[in-house]
Amino acid sequence: MRFKTFSAFLLGISFYLTSCNPEYHNIGTNLLIDQVFETDVYTASVFTYQEKLKVIQTDGLPLNQIGKINHSFFGESKGSITSQLVIDQDPSFGIYSQELEGSETGDLTIIPENETVTSVYLEIPFYSNQNDKDNDGVIDNLDIDPLDSSSDTDGDGISDLSENSVGTNPLSNDSDNDGILDNEDTDSSSYDAENRIYDIDSVYGNPNAKFTMKVNELTYYLSSLDPYNNFETNQQYFSNTNYYEQGFYSTELFNQEIQLNYEELRFNYTDDDPSTDEVEDSTYVQYRYSPRIRLELEPSFFQKNIINAEGTSKLKNLDNFQNHIKGIIIRAENFSDDLYLLLNFNGAGIKINYDYDYYEGYGTIEIDDDEIIKKSTSYDITLGGVIINSLEKSGFDPIISEAISQSDLGNPQKNLIIQGGQFYSKIDLFDSTSLDDNEELVQLRNNDWLINEANLVFYVDPSQSIESPDNIFPERLYLYDLDSGLPINDFLIDNTINTVSTNAGKSVFGGLLEYDSENNPWRYKFRITDHINKIIRKDSVNSSLALISGANISAISIKKAINSKDQHIKYPTTGVLNPFGVKLVGSHPEESLKEEKVKLEIYYTKY
Repeated sequence: MRFKTFSAFLLGISFYLTSCNPEYHNIGTNLLIDQVFETDVYTASVFTYQEKLKVIQTDGLPLNQIGKINHSFFGESKGSITSQLVIDQDPSFGIYSQELEGSETGDLTIIPENETVTSVYLEIPFYSNQNDKDNDGVIDNLDIDPLDSSSDTDGDGISDLSENSVGTNPLSNDSDNDGILDNEDTDSSSYDAENRIYDIDSVYGNPNAKFTMKVNELTYYLSSLDPYNNFETNQQYFSNTNYYEQGFYSTELFNQEIQLNYEELRFNYTDDDPSTDEVEDSTYVQYRYSPRIRLELEPSFFQKNIINAEGTSKLKNLDNFQNHIKGIIIRAENFSDDLYLLLNFNGAGIKINYDYDYYEGYGTIEIDDDEIIKKSTSYDITLGGVIINSLEKSGFDPIISEAISQSDLGNPQKNLIIQGGQFYSKIDLFDSTSLDDNEELVQLRNNDWLINEANLVFYVDPSQSIESPDNIFPERLYLYDLDSGLPINDFLIDNTINTVSTNAGKSVFGGLLEYDSENNPWRYKFRITDHINKIIRKDSVNSSLALISGANISAISIKKAINSKDQHIKYPTTGVLNPFGVKLVGSHPEESLKEEKVKLEIYYTKY
């Protein structure tokens, strides 16, 4: 442990000063020789209280949730999404503007283009990655050694890099499934190496569940500025916002049962290039997209409201457009099984495919052979502006309600119930009579202690059955200052990073789920050495901490929230981004769980 190393270091200095230089006598040496260093651990008092959110701000999130997942203890969580649409200012479709199409220029090539929508697709990418630190063609999460390009993930005797270069599958020892291993196979040409492999993240429940996806036009205008504050600040939208249930919807753009596809989407050339006489271009990929939700929307709506509106005031600028088409509502229901998704709206949009008339002159002066032909193109609309995540949570165990009531009375609890966007814990360190300058803290300040390490440890309650299929434990919890909503200093000074997982950085600070020897969820540990040192030295006050479920350790920006006591609090964004929960042993457990109660362990050297 660190304190042992520190003690040995000091004693080593003492030995060096007294033995290595005969001319250097005793100035200051007695200061070290006379000291007796004692190392030990002190378990300080911790008091935990159960808290609950009523609503939380859910606009401007980095990821958005949709789906349904049910837990016997935490209840049911459902998510839907409302989003504005964003277009270019005063767009033109086809080649010419609508104004030019209707003018008499005398130019035969300028004709009414008669743009006609052929198909419309809503596309929302899954949260996925292709991180490949060693550039061997195998993403880090699947690579047996993500730092070594010579590694052999599938164990066929051929390195990942070599397989990537020759076009075989580094994740299969028999790429073409012909029964001959790749290291012996002389012909693996039947293997299609073009599909890129993605690591799909943040899909929970049954990934193969069927469900009904619905998309409707929004009829409520989403202001980006707050009318109640003279339009001087951003408007805030909260998790209980549900414009569909309030009746602010109209045109149904999609309503079908679907099953998600997690493969890369590839689209070949549709038209053959006449300049490549010996090549059939339709056999080659023109576009490829990361795995995503892809829904074919009703084309007539976009024909009427977008394409036919070319050149009108409705598309003149973004404000006009968002008053014209206020947005869309995206919902999912009728699930065959639980399925919950975190979606990346940074790449979400609507693609309008359309044909238009084109005057083909074939580059000659003669007009006898000229003709009007159809050409195809597309126009992209972005899902952006105001995006709101409606979150509905219901049906949690009555035990939680009782714990909240008792905490409101100032009674520390035997359990902590932590769930993203709903349940969190208030934590007070040291004697509960007052946060600062209490008896226990005064005593610690009077001790001649060098604090080597301080850990706050939370244990998973064994009553949260690990065999239950609805138990999805948060892989990470987040500890922060309750009043300010800001991270404590131990978080800020931790520079550890993790390029494989977005939620695995700051590993020294901790909060990652640890497993026991039987691979069962066991505990979450936070190193808060600097925080405790500052409190003991009176460099900072002993303020209350808060514990929440975290989905992305970098998402620590603050959202507004209202708790069950109608108090306005500051809540980190990371706590909004997943619906999963864990039942922890609190500060005042039943006798059978006394050894697993939350602990503040202070390792120190006394001198």
